[in-house]
Formats: sequence, C-alpha cells, structure tokens
Amino acid sequence: MASGGSRPGAGRRRKDPALGMTAAERSTLPVAEGSAALMIAPFHLSDLAQLIFRDIAGMLEKQGRAEPHFAQHVALLAQRLEQIQRFQAVLEMTGDTCTSTTVRKVDGEKVVTEMIRARPEVAMLSDAMRHAQSLLGELMLNPAAAMKIASGKKDAPGDFDDF
Repeated sequence: MASGGSRPGAGRRRKDPALGMTAAERSTLPVAEGSAALMIAPFHLSDLAQLIFRDIAGMLEKQGRAEPHFAQHVALLAQRLEQIQRFQAVLEMTGDTCTSTTVRKVDGEKVVTEMIRARPEVAMLSDAMRHAQSLLGELMLNPAAAMKIASGKKDAPGDFDDF
C-alpha cells in the first residue's frame, strides 16, 4: 500500500478562477500593465480550441488590440481552425474520394455501377477554411490587414500616382 501523500499532477486540473465569473465580475478584474484588456476563452471550447484561442488572443494583445468584446469572435475562429485540423487529419487518413456502388435491375439483369465521389469532409474543410479566412480578415490578422496596421515606410512618389 502506497503512502506519502498525493502525487504531483494527480487529481483534477485547477481552472482559472476567472472562468467561473460573470462578465460583470470579470470587468472589475485589474488589467495587467501593458495589456489593453483581458480575453477569457468561453467554456464551450475544447482543449485544443482553448490553446488556439490563447494564441490568437496573444497576437491581438501584442498588437494592443485585445478587447474583451472580441472574445466570442476569437472563439469562433479558434473553433474553425480546430475543425480545419480535424478535417485535414481525416482526409490524410482516408483520402479525398470514396466509391459508392449501386446495384439495379435493368431488363431482368443486375447492373452494378460505381461512382467515385469527393468525401463529405472535402466540402466541410473548404467551408471551414473560407469561414476562417473571413474571420481572420475581420480580426485584421491576415497579411493585407497587417500592412494597413503597420506604421511602415511609405512608397516613394511615382509616375502613376495620378491614376
């Protein structure tokens, strides 16, 4: 029989106390210096989606654009990115196509036809990628938006500026 107390890492994982708070209670929390706001992942996100959420929230915080009211939008993007990973894994394991076989009777004889079709995950992956790209644009986390946000150097005046 073992003795000596609990093992490190055993038992339930402790959750951030801020997760159990209401939005009003969270708004009273002190904000760390240098960060614009506190973004907390919603409860319904899986572990992977919460990691993605924290990554995106970190990007927004570095840019000084982390706002609590973006949390649901970032959560939606995290869910879509998680779905993209899942659909991609399924397609890598099973391939992009599947074969469906049908048997019909024509003039008393059995006729077997085979159709090669795209798997349903192909369409779901495409839809998730389009939606994620749209959400990235709305959060201004894509390269085109980064150029607008960046206070970089401007192009030198050219001959075609009048157009």
